[in-house]
Amino acid sequence: MEKTLSSVNRVRWQTWVLISLMLVGIFLRTYKFHDWLLFGDDQIRDAYIVSDVITGKSPIPLIGPFMSFSGDGKHSEENSFHMGPVYYYFQIISAKIFGNYPDKLAYPDVFFSLLLIPLFYFFLRIYFGREISLGIVGIYSISAYLITYSRFAWNTNLIPFFVILLLFSLNKFLEKNEKTNWGWIASLGFALGIGFQLHAVVMIIFSIVTFVVFLVSMKRNRLVWKKWSVVLLLFLVLNASQVLNEIETGFNNTKTFFYSINSDNNGTPSVNGTSLLRLENDIDCHIEANFFFLSSYGDERCPHSFVGMSSGGWAYHYLKNTQGKMNPILLIMSLIFSIIGYFLLFYYSKKEKDATKKYFLRLVILYFVVGFLVMLPLSQDNINDFRYFVFGFFMPFIFLGLIMKFIIKKITWFKIHILLIVAIFCLFIYSNVEALSKKTNSLLKNTATCSVHRAILGEIEPAVQYMASRADERKQLYLEMSKSQRSIPDAFAYLLEKQGINLNKITKGGSSAPINSSLFYLSCKREKKITAIATSNTDDSNFNQGIEESENQW
Repeated sequence: MEKTLSSVNRVRWQTWVLISLMLVGIFLRTYKFHDWLLFGDDQIRDAYIVSDVITGKSPIPLIGPFMSFSGDGKHSEENSFHMGPVYYYFQIISAKIFGNYPDKLAYPDVFFSLLLIPLFYFFLRIYFGREISLGIVGIYSISAYLITYSRFAWNTNLIPFFVILLLFSLNKFLEKNEKTNWGWIASLGFALGIGFQLHAVVMIIFSIVTFVVFLVSMKRNRLVWKKWSVVLLLFLVLNASQVLNEIETGFNNTKTFFYSINSDNNGTPSVNGTSLLRLENDIDCHIEANFFFLSSYGDERCPHSFVGMSSGGWAYHYLKNTQGKMNPILLIMSLIFSIIGYFLLFYYSKKEKDATKKYFLRLVILYFVVGFLVMLPLSQDNINDFRYFVFGFFMPFIFLGLIMKFIIKKITWFKIHILLIVAIFCLFIYSNVEALSKKTNSLLKNTATCSVHRAILGEIEPAVQYMASRADERKQLYLEMSKSQRSIPDAFAYLLEKQGINLNKITKGGSSAPINSSLFYLSCKREKKITAIATSNTDDSNFNQGIEESENQW
């Protein structure tokens, strides 16, 4: 009886810890969500598409966002490969429920990021104990990098959730096979059908990993084909719009995809294939991404010079040429972390006796190997951002758990293992808190914008309101800008359009605004705050007053 009560109390304590981690995750992902929302090129494009559907100007799209460096390689929407439209559907549903505004379109991103906290915990529990699983999920809940990519609208932000849902479901299929319950069958079809539409890299990885598991399960018992047929049916239902679009266009999107596979980023046939340099880059990025996803320390791009095989330099070559980009000690730690992590992953997968845990580790290995091979031909200078590697975000968290397990089992004298575990966790907590602090300070000081690629919603809204107040009865405004300015003027135009006001963008040196029209100038101050300068576009003495008034307003 006492053991039973003790067990209940222990579970309750761990449940409260998980709830606390979720509350921390909710706070970090929703604090000033509206004001600090990133509203850049992709977000503006998607917002127009969703708004046109909501207002009845356009039908529900059959295809989704286009992929950069695909098709002709010139970022042209018409000649690029398009993902599935499911992310648009999530945004449309959110806009219908909460309202058609940029921050509401990002609700699916923060929702799935929060839902991943308990899902990740229960996935880790397949192999690790409660304490280690809670510790790992605690690091995830405060990961500055992953938090950043949950606070704005982007189709790739949903990838982490559906990666874990897919692996969780596949593990259940391997464990139960023909006895797999229908809930896991539905979750597998859902994860595969949605994840397939989020990114081309994920589309390939999900397809290969799922097919391999299918072959393994069929080899064990061919009667399981009935349950796999249900998975396939759910997948086809969720991708029905793409199938319909392919039929209507003569499989144009599919042709573009296969053309992209055989071409480089400029749209010309690739003749180099997978070179030693690309192998080096692939290794480099996986090593640094492993450490970065855990610590959020360093740059968000891999340097392509860590291993140094093609240049003969190895790690010393990189350390000599980092120019202070990353602390050499932490750089070496990231290398050691990955080496130990991969070693323990293969070591425990070979020694594990429990079938369910063995499936867990081998599934992780399969996923890693497939991901590594898929990224191999893509490892180029223009695809070195860690967001391209977010499909494997969970790998370093698995490594951390394996290291914790090794320390607990092998280093037991004088309870030094407790100090080591606490020290390691404190290191990652500190680095993520520091990264969050830097991002927060930047946003609080309004120094996050002044970019051609992005605008911060809370920072541009006051300017938009001021500009709207100066619109005449024709509801026409004019904005003069430089050729390099894109996202901020486009964000202005979108928000003004929602108020029924048309913003005419004029490039410097081009056409001029009509006399007596409301003309604005956009510039970046030295302290990197956006400044709007307004004038009535006349020759009267109100010009200086207009400038002063505009700067006071914003």
